Amino acid sequence: MRASFGRVELRADHVAKYFYAHLFAANPGVRSLFPADMTEQRDRLFAALTAVVQRLDDPDLPGYLKALGRDHRKFAAEPAHYEAVGQSLIAALRFASPMTWDAETEAAWLGAYKVLAEAMLSGAEEADREQAPRWWDCRVLAHSRPARGVAVLTLAPGGHFPFRAGQFVSVASERLPHVWRPYSLAAAPRADNTLELHVSRVDGGLLSPVLTDEVREGDILRLGPATGMMTLREPVRNAALVAAGTGWAPVRALLEELTHRPPVETRAFLVARATGEVYDDRTIRGIGEVYPWLNLQVLSRAERLPDALSAYAGWEHQDAYVSGPPGFISYATDLLAGTGVPPGRIRHDPVPLPQRTPRGVGHAQWFLDPRQPQWINPADR
Repeated sequence: MRASFGRVELRADHVAKYFYAHLFAANPGVRSLFPADMTEQRDRLFAALTAVVQRLDDPDLPGYLKALGRDHRKFAAEPAHYEAVGQSLIAALRFASPMTWDAETEAAWLGAYKVLAEAMLSGAEEADREQAPRWWDCRVLAHSRPARGVAVLTLAPGGHFPFRAGQFVSVASERLPHVWRPYSLAAAPRADNTLELHVSRVDGGLLSPVLTDEVREGDILRLGPATGMMTLREPVRNAALVAAGTGWAPVRALLEELTHRPPVETRAFLVARATGEVYDDRTIRGIGEVYPWLNLQVLSRAERLPDALSAYAGWEHQDAYVSGPPGFISYATDLLAGTGVPPGRIRHDPVPLPQRTPRGVGHAQWFLDPRQPQWINPADR
């Protein structure tokens, strides 16, 4: 499978276009489940496929697929859709490998997809038996813009919304149907059940400009189930929290949860490109009074992070949590590992790289401006 997928990767754009053309031609009714603009969706398909192929030997893959199936309920995915997707996937892979595709390769892919689909359907059926909501409709109670390009949204879900501090949710707006994007929850669970999101506007993005510039109080946003690995490890021990930009949101939520635990030494490092970009300055200014066990440093650029980390010792005894843009997560994770934090003690979630410039949909643009497949967690769309 990996060998055949390696050949298919070279024609990723063609495979994605063929897949959706085949899917919509054979199943016209499913077209309404997808965004009107399919440009990014095509890229995300291949990223999702790449993620699964890379994890074929991962013992956690079945659990990941079950969680993915639970999450896909928000797309109104039904068992018949899994069969249709499998048929179109095999057709697209066969199309992309005319000289090397054979009965053995097809049998391997059919078997793998059967296992994948059964695991996802199992997760979806389990959620249905639990009567877990497919999504939550949440009313926007407050919308503010504390800094340029940043919005803070306070939401009231229509019912109890279960989550843990550090997790994120996929968000959609009725202003842009069928487009979902992941955002971290910026607070630990509250007595009044309200939720808080911090959104940074991405130029050329689809949903973030809607959330920062168009959404108003009273609007309804749709949230998928909370997920993510950046939750406190148990038992809780000394913690290091590293964030950049709106990556501060899950760090703030973790700090809130830590106030309800026995005090532990906590180091926090927040990177902002300019003083004005520390958008949650009220919380940060009073942080010493609320969290007396916390040492927080605000850094004006990421290049100062190595010196800030080196000022501390005992990193081998820390649990580290990292949040921010994809490039920053990779950079900070490498730095923390270099200081002595065991790799297995560094937690972060995968974040999709945003497509910052639009791409045409004609053949010339697809040949001249190919997209590199981006690793994302498809459950986090």
